[in-house]
Amino acid sequence: MKRPKQIIALGGGMFSMEPENGLLDKYLLNSVPVTKPKICFFGTASNDGKEYIDMFYKFFRQKDCYPTHIELTSPPEDLESKIMEQDIIHVGGGNTKLIMETWKKTGVDKIMRKAWNKGIVLSGMSAGAICWFQDGITNPGPGLLDRLECVGLLKGSFCPHYDDRPELRETFKTLINDKTIGSGYGVEDGAALHFIGNELVRIVSSRPGKTAFFVSKNKNSVTETKLDFIYLGKDSDFKSDIIERRKFDTVKTVYEFIEIINEHKTEKIIEMLTDDHILIDSMGTKASGKDILQKSWKGYFSWFPDYKIELKHTFVDEDTIALFGKASGTFYTGKEEKENKFEIPAAWRAEVKNNKISLWQVFADNHPVWQIIEKNEKKSDREIINKLKELTVLS
Repeated sequence: MKRPKQIIALGGGMFSMEPENGLLDKYLLNSVPVTKPKICFFGTASNDGKEYIDMFYKFFRQKDCYPTHIELTSPPEDLESKIMEQDIIHVGGGNTKLIMETWKKTGVDKIMRKAWNKGIVLSGMSAGAICWFQDGITNPGPGLLDRLECVGLLKGSFCPHYDDRPELRETFKTLINDKTIGSGYGVEDGAALHFIGNELVRIVSSRPGKTAFFVSKNKNSVTETKLDFIYLGKDSDFKSDIIERRKFDTVKTVYEFIEIINEHKTEKIIEMLTDDHILIDSMGTKASGKDILQKSWKGYFSWFPDYKIELKHTFVDEDTIALFGKASGTFYTGKEEKENKFEIPAAWRAEVKNNKISLWQVFADNHPVWQIIEKNEKKSDREIINKLKELTVLS
């Protein structure tokens, strides 16, 4: 399953600024639907400084992840494949101009765009956050500040350390007022912006009260709009955080389930179902029982070896999630036959209990699928066809 495009941009914080806190670091690791994510650190902004890299390993080797790093002062020969095999990329703070010069020279700027399109989570702190936006700030000479063209995955501009560096805050506002850079976000230390695609879906904070501002030009002045945030600390501090975490766990579980379906790992599909699971097909027929479902999945995957689910929209409410997208596959006959391919709009409703699927309901017009199966039924197992006609939950 193709994962959503995500960027998590920090004003300041994580392992290099607040190693005893760990809330933003945990949030970053939880942003991908895998149990033990691969996280790769880029220290380009500090010229691959050893101290920064050591801090990264000291922190993340104690966490449930696979930490690694890439030094562009001596890049590996298989640079692109190293980047593209990660779950998370994290870019450290330092000199934004050095990031962009080095990335353009090595082609990393283009590789990062590929990684984003693939669904690898891109993140960064300070300069490592600025780089994902269109507009950065550079200092071409004494007392001079100008626009720095960045990777441009996100529109506008970004200013880190918004509460701790008053001179930086004022400069940011001046450059927006002068239209040197576009409107953007001023983000305080301990706060992070979480984008899915180009949409800001939430602001999270590791420190009570720390947030971000949207800064824009309004006629002859600049307006700062304080944005709502979610504190990631103690559940007792903000009850809404309990709900957000539950929602996140629900999405993570369902995305992992769909990823396993797309990988055709039948045994793992069954492992992710609760003992009291219920599956409801597009005709409203209910089914349960791991043995029959395992046999049905295996039969279905043998017919449609390229079967996959692609998601476009996701809506979540605590333990329940609605997903919209399409299902597709090609009936296997040993040769390419366009008439044996189907692609249908579909929706799914899932309920999650203790990180397992307790309900899986399908909404789709399966008529094209069954036309293909029945046309090829002489080449197939009639008994399995009959079982699948009773249980069409697999599309």
